Amino acid sequence: MRTIVVDDEKMALVAFMEEAKNIKELDIAGVFDNAKEAVEFIKDNDVELAILDVKMKGIDGINLGSIFRDINPDIMLIYITGYEKYAYEAIKLHAAAYLVKPFSSEQLEYAVESARLLSKRRKSRIYVRTFGHFDIFVNENPVMFKSNKAKELLALLVDRRGGTVTTDQIIGTLWEERPNDSYTQNLCSKIGKTLEKELKENDIGDILVSSRGIKRVNTALFDCDLYDLLDGDERAAEKFLGEYMLDYSWAEARMALLAKYI
Repeated sequence: MRTIVVDDEKMALVAFMEEAKNIKELDIAGVFDNAKEAVEFIKDNDVELAILDVKMKGIDGINLGSIFRDINPDIMLIYITGYEKYAYEAIKLHAAAYLVKPFSSEQLEYAVESARLLSKRRKSRIYVRTFGHFDIFVNENPVMFKSNKAKELLALLVDRRGGTVTTDQIIGTLWEERPNDSYTQNLCSKIGKTLEKELKENDIGDILVSSRGIKRVNTALFDCDLYDLLDGDERAAEKFLGEYMLDYSWAEARMALLAKYI
């Protein structure tokens, strides 16, 4: 991510750069100990992420972040400070992360990854519909799957709400009539790779997480009517008419649990 760093203490900037030097996602475009210079740079350059100290002379990091957002509403913010009391103000600005000094390079890397994913979600709004027939939309356009089985695999992972699903569980659900032999396992692996390919072709590959025979979806990257309903969203409750993933027989188990919302 194209990034600027702002801190009025030069020694703090040096220490930060030492922690950040091995983080591949960071493309440092500017380092500033003067807030006004940082504002001018934001006006003239495309910046995706600003990493700010909170307590600075002249203008504090919270107000500076607000100015950045006025100039570039899509810019991500990460705050670094020795004071926890400013966390609420950072939250109101929807900061991607709030790191309290001292922090590790691992904590910084996690904060940057959170900013990257939030930035991606803002640029491409992903909405998953489970009421009625299952579909996924990117910026209100439906994703047209070439493989129905790959689409069903995604539906299963969405149904699990971010929980991990093993290869055996996938086979037992999507191929319940078939034996769990090497042929079926290879078929399952092929469908998994097809799903990965189709999601990447639609620039939403990050929603799928795969590792050593286990799959899940990253629920932080998309909106979903099912999740809204279970979280108590009244608008989602109004939309739910008693139909859930109608194309898949295995979805009847979830439907039984949703009956109380009708």
